[in-house]
Amino acid sequence: MNYDTFINLLFSRVPRADLTWALVLVNGVVFALLALLGHGVMQIPSDLLIRFGGNFAPLVQKGEAWRLATALFLHGGLLHVGLNMLALYQAGQVVERLFGRAGFALVYLLAGLFGNVASLWWKQGPVSVGASGAIFGVYGALLAYLTVQRGSVPGEVFKEMRSGTLGFIGYSLFAGFALPGIDNAAHLGGLLAGLVLGAVMAAPLAAPKPVRWLSPRLLGGVAVMVVLGALMWKQAPEVVRRHEIGAAFQETLQRFSVEEQELLREQASLMDALRQRRATEGAVRDALEHECLVRWERQITQLSWREAPAGHEWYRDELIEYATARRDAVKALVQALETHQSVWLERSRSLQVQADNILLQIRLRKSMQDSGR
Repeated sequence: MNYDTFINLLFSRVPRADLTWALVLVNGVVFALLALLGHGVMQIPSDLLIRFGGNFAPLVQKGEAWRLATALFLHGGLLHVGLNMLALYQAGQVVERLFGRAGFALVYLLAGLFGNVASLWWKQGPVSVGASGAIFGVYGALLAYLTVQRGSVPGEVFKEMRSGTLGFIGYSLFAGFALPGIDNAAHLGGLLAGLVLGAVMAAPLAAPKPVRWLSPRLLGGVAVMVVLGALMWKQAPEVVRRHEIGAAFQETLQRFSVEEQELLREQASLMDALRQRRATEGAVRDALEHECLVRWERQITQLSWREAPAGHEWYRDELIEYATARRDAVKALVQALETHQSVWLERSRSLQVQADNILLQIRLRKSMQDSGR
């Protein structure tokens, strides 16, 4: 087949690649909306991406499976959406004409969904967004067509398209492994889906229809991808409970921090009132025993009952030890006010110093842990 015949057959199937243009337009409009809401184009905040339907494992596994589809139309920044749309524009026009609009839509959507399921199965991390999985599927389908229907493509066109496709796939995968924050699981999943679909749908350019929809080969290929996707979905690590444990632990820490500061202020205020004789020893003792002690006990109980995320058990245990030292310091102070014996006052001061040292160790260890990430 010569070049002119190839071009005529290609454009006779789909004169205008409207679906490719529509996808580029939709992705661009969605990004513009996110950039407007996020007050910037270089990086879209993660919480905004999650709110608009990003592939966030804890929510997907809680029943929001629709995020596997909506995540395909969200991008994390101008460079992200720009490179993806350029790649889609270049390959999409060819693949849409090779397989027809319906075939192209099947490749794009199924590869994108399969890539996001692969991401869920392999990479349990921050929110995953982008059309990369679907675009890798488009390039995979193109590569499969060039391999299966080599005779339908002129030699010079075949070499150019094959080298361009392999170059894009190879460079993108290398960048995904070399640079942080790139979801190569979605790339590889989309590529695999595209290769399979492209191979089972590929028909000669001279064929009456771009795709034989009821062919056993096509139905079998789709079935294989659906089964494989279902298996990955089932085998994906369960992160819902881990996420809930982390969220509950953070909430407990926030409440503890607020309560701790209030208790320390109230205790200091009570002792200041006693020194200035604005309150009697009995009133101060009762307030310490029936209010402050009770509240410290409550904080210790809540920390003890709260399950800590993996790797943070030490943090909970140290906080319990810290709160226990604070509570015991208050107990010793109550005894000092009851007995007027200096030994109890010294005991209270010693426990307060111990609590301060525990808190300092917690902060140092947490700072070192955070800087080592």
